[in-house]
Amino acid sequence: MAFKHWPLVRDVRFAQKCGRYLRGARKRRPDLGWDEFLRVARHFKQDDMGSFPERGFLFQLASDAPAGAQVVEVGSWMGASTCFLAAGLKGEDAKVYAVDNFKGLSTCGEDAAWYHRHFRRLGADSTLEIFRANFAALGLSARAEPVVSDSVAAARAMASRQGSIDLIFIDGDHSYEACQADIAAWAPFARRGGVMAFHDFGSRAEGVTRAIFEEIRAGRFAEIIGVAGTIIAFRM
Repeated sequence: MAFKHWPLVRDVRFAQKCGRYLRGARKRRPDLGWDEFLRVARHFKQDDMGSFPERGFLFQLASDAPAGAQVVEVGSWMGASTCFLAAGLKGEDAKVYAVDNFKGLSTCGEDAAWYHRHFRRLGADSTLEIFRANFAALGLSARAEPVVSDSVAAARAMASRQGSIDLIFIDGDHSYEACQADIAAWAPFARRGGVMAFHDFGSRAEGVTRAIFEEIRAGRFAEIIGVAGTIIAFRM
């Protein structure tokens, strides 16, 4: 085990990095419930798949959504980003629809190899039960509904919800064609004035960046409302 993953070292690093982030976040947005963010962050302190600024931005986007907000996340894996979204929501009826096949199927070569390595390490062929366990541990199960499906099929099945979703977060298949398909499938679900956000913009996932730039040039989005790390969010 690498030195940085030793439990004591990991906990010290977490406290330092998270504390540094929260000092700035509380100054920028003193109106948000950062203690709840910290509670979720502690649960996922062994998970290094998202930075504090990125996860904090998701928490902020969900917190800024109206009471009872309906959220769609495309690509949930084990539910870390989903939990940060759910934790920011308010109102008994608020919910995140977590769209994922939970098997890591991908048409993007680098992603496929990454998923293969992780499933081999997990000794499982699905992350759905891990997803559910994370929500149960945090007492957030009522705010999440896993939609076990590929993205475009899920959009067809949920067509009656078009025009009613407050926040959409796309973090699915990172190929250019798949990102294009996700935008075409899910953009109609956003309510007027809602938010559509993407992960891995400007990262090694060149297909994601290319697809988003094309949609910007085509006038798909009303305005950019924020960027944090590789997450970019637009008003619809």
